[in-house]
This record gives sequence, C-alpha cells and structure tokens, in this order.
Amino acid sequence: MPSHALDEKPDTLTQNSVISADDKSQVLFDNNEKTLTRTASQASGNTLASRRSRASRASQAPSHAPSDVEIAEALDAGVTEEHIDNGGDELPNGGYGWVVVVCILALNACTWGINTTYGVFTAFFLQHNYYGASQLQYAFVGGLSAAFAVLQGPLANYLTRLLGYKAVLLIGAVLCSLGQCLSGLTHSFGAFIATQAIVFGLGMGLILVPSQPLVAHWFDRRLSLAQGIAQAGSGVGALIFSNTTPVLMYSVGVKYTYVINGCISAFVLITASLLLRGRHEQVQARQAPLQVSFFWHKGYKWLLLWAFLTMMGYFIAIYTLPSYCTSALGMTQKQGGAVQSIVAAGQLVGRPMWGFFMDRLGRVNMVIVSYLICGAATLAIWMPGRTFGLMAFYGFVNGACSGTIHSAATPLTAAVVGIPELASALSIYWLTLSIPNLMGQPFGIMLVDYSRTHLGRHGPGEYQIAIGFCAGLYLAAALALFGVKHYLQGNWKLWQKS
Repeated sequence: MPSHALDEKPDTLTQNSVISADDKSQVLFDNNEKTLTRTASQASGNTLASRRSRASRASQAPSHAPSDVEIAEALDAGVTEEHIDNGGDELPNGGYGWVVVVCILALNACTWGINTTYGVFTAFFLQHNYYGASQLQYAFVGGLSAAFAVLQGPLANYLTRLLGYKAVLLIGAVLCSLGQCLSGLTHSFGAFIATQAIVFGLGMGLILVPSQPLVAHWFDRRLSLAQGIAQAGSGVGALIFSNTTPVLMYSVGVKYTYVINGCISAFVLITASLLLRGRHEQVQARQAPLQVSFFWHKGYKWLLLWAFLTMMGYFIAIYTLPSYCTSALGMTQKQGGAVQSIVAAGQLVGRPMWGFFMDRLGRVNMVIVSYLICGAATLAIWMPGRTFGLMAFYGFVNGACSGTIHSAATPLTAAVVGIPELASALSIYWLTLSIPNLMGQPFGIMLVDYSRTHLGRHGPGEYQIAIGFCAGLYLAAALALFGVKHYLQGNWKLWQKS
C-alpha cells in the first residue's frame, strides 16, 4: 500500500458517483491495490465472507468491458470494516491456524507470563538484601526489561526480512532462556541489569514482534477470539510460574530457580517456534522496519494514544495492587500472592472472552466497554477496598478487563491499516509502548512515595493518588478509542458495530 494511501478513509467509494459506459472496464480493477471500498451504509448488509468472494471474482474479471451487473457486484466487493485485503484469497479461519494460536499461547506463557515472576524475585531480593538495591531500582529493572522488549520492533522487522521469521524466533528463544539462566549466576546488581533487563528483554522482543501478526494470517471472522486465546498465554504462564517460582526459590535457591525456569522456557519456546507457520506471501505482508508515517495516520494515531494510556494504567495496577494488599492493608505475603494469581486467572478468562464478544458486537465497541468497566471498578472497588475478598474480586475484574489491549491490538491494527501493513504498523505500536513499559511501575511507586513523604499519608491513604490516576488512565483510554471508531465508521453513532 503506498504511503499516501495511509490516511484515506475506509468508507470512501470513489470521487465520482457516476461512471460512464466507456470507463466501465477501468472501474476499480486496479492491479496494484485490488482494494474496493464502499460506504458504511452499503457495507452493513453483507458478510465478510461474501464480500471477499465477490472481491475475488471481481479481481479475476475478463478483459472485456464488464456488464452492469458485474460493475454493481464489483462496487459491492470492497474491503470490510476491518480493511483487510489479502489479495482476494479466503483466509482459512481454522485448520492449522489453531496450531498457530496454541504456539503463540505457549510463546506468551514463557515470555510475558514468566516475566511476571520478577515481582516474586523482587520481594525475595528486598527481604534478604540480595543485591543491596532499593525497591525503585528493582522497579526500573522490571520496566527496562519490558521496554527493551517492545523497542525491538524495527530491529525484529529488519531481521525478519533478512533471515525469516523462524530464525528470528529461535534467536529470541535462545536469548530469553540465556537471560534467565545468567540472571541466576550474577553476583552484582549491574550484571543483573545486563542479564535480566537487556538479554532477557531482547529475547522477548525478538519473539513478540514476528509472532504477533501471524494469527491474522489465518483468521478474519474469528480473529479477535483467536487472538484472545493466544494472548491468554501470558495469564497461563503467570498463573503457573508465579506459584512454582516461590516453591523452587525456597527449596533450591534463587540461582537454580532461574536456571530451571530458563530451561523450561528453552524447551517450550524452541518447540513452539518450529511449529509456527505464517502465510506472508498469501496476505502480501510487508515488514518495513520503521514506517514513521503511522504516527500521524488519521485513524492509527488514536489507536497509539489508547495503547499508551492503557499500558500506563495496566503497569501501575498490576505492580501496585500486591503491595497495597501487604503494605497498606497488612495482609500476609501469601494473601498478596493469591491476589496476584487471581489477576492472572482474570487474564486467562478475560482475553478470550472479550475476543469472543469483539467478533460479534464490534471490536472497538467492546474494547471501549472493557476499559470503562476497568476504570469504574478501580474507583468503586479498589479505592475503598479494605478486605481480601474485595481485593480478590477487583483483581479478577482488572485482570479480565485491563489486558484486553493484548487481545485487541492486532485486530484493531488490521482494521485500521490492513493486513499487508500490519507488521509495519505494529512495529510503531511496540515503540509507543516503550515509555509506559519503562515508567509505569516506577511512576506508581513514586506516587505512593510522594503521598507518604510529602502529604503525610499512611496505610491505604498513601495509595489513593496512584489508584485515582490509574482509574483516570483507563477512562481516558476508552475515550481515545472513539477517535478510532469515528475513523472506521465515518460518523459518531455510538452503537454502530465497528
């Protein structure tokens, strides 16, 4: 897709509403674009599959001047509200695509899922003065690891074009596992930063970037559901490793816990990478390392703003909630860990659940609803919450709703820019997330410290500013998505499916 087409609205049919008979043979049969668009009102009565079928027939039209029926059919053969153009080929919507979904679930479990155990290690390090670092320093290491992962977008796309996606995935698997094993062997905080943040973070990024667009190569009608199942892997990994890591740590020590986790990761990541299969040629996928024009794309800029706000709130909540339970409410470490496990369970349930609803009720609509719920729950449950039961309930709601971004990012990006541009656009998306990934957790800690040291608040009161700020981020993220909704629909109708 040429760069000048990035800002074109999806519901623009043609600049001329009347087509002469002499021009019939040229109407919308462009060999370069193969993309036919239509107004939203015309699109409402047709299914994705039928329009794709008509688009395929239109692209194979004979060289003679088409009949009026053929022209009408061609005009009706446009890209759907998802703006997905795969050259007229019908996506499988199943088959080996489900193997791809399971493989990406496994990749997420042993990257982002295992990354959640860093909080367990941090608690142990602080309790035993392991490296002599402060809580804020440990928070920056965790943030740097996540930020370094998403910063690999341009590099991963470049390497994918050079070596192929499987080679990049295998390199990432080796680095991910090596980073964990070496973290257990370090004896200084500086070396720990290099292994945990840089080596492990680089490995996560080289797995994340090439793998995330692959589900969209196989699904369109059920893309959100399939993506939700794949992204539930981080919840699966968090649920498993957050419970096994403390047991290992107190039985065999930090060193061997890291090594065991690294070996498990190596086996799972390498196996899943070898089984993955993309359809890059069929969907005409591009792998531009850094296409900065997406920053001012009329629809995508709203998506980037939503992602930025969402991830700031996500990281503040996910890392502040356990300490709120233990430090502010006086719960035991076991209870705090239980709340964290419940958050992971919410992610496991919520991501496929929201994916299911997104496919049926509109992807943008459901993501807006999920973050309105998340913001309201943060104000109504977390802020006044003082019991384990309320914190457990909020943890489940937050896990189920706040992680919707991971299920929705790929489908929404495909809707705005199309599958051929998906990998290039996601590269910019990951870059946008680097700041909240780096600053989310430390910023939450700084807000709590400010309340304690400057405002003299203690107990639950010292967390109120951080909680309120987190809720505001979720609600603002929901509002930002109305910009995406307007771009896709061409109007401000609230309940129109988009």
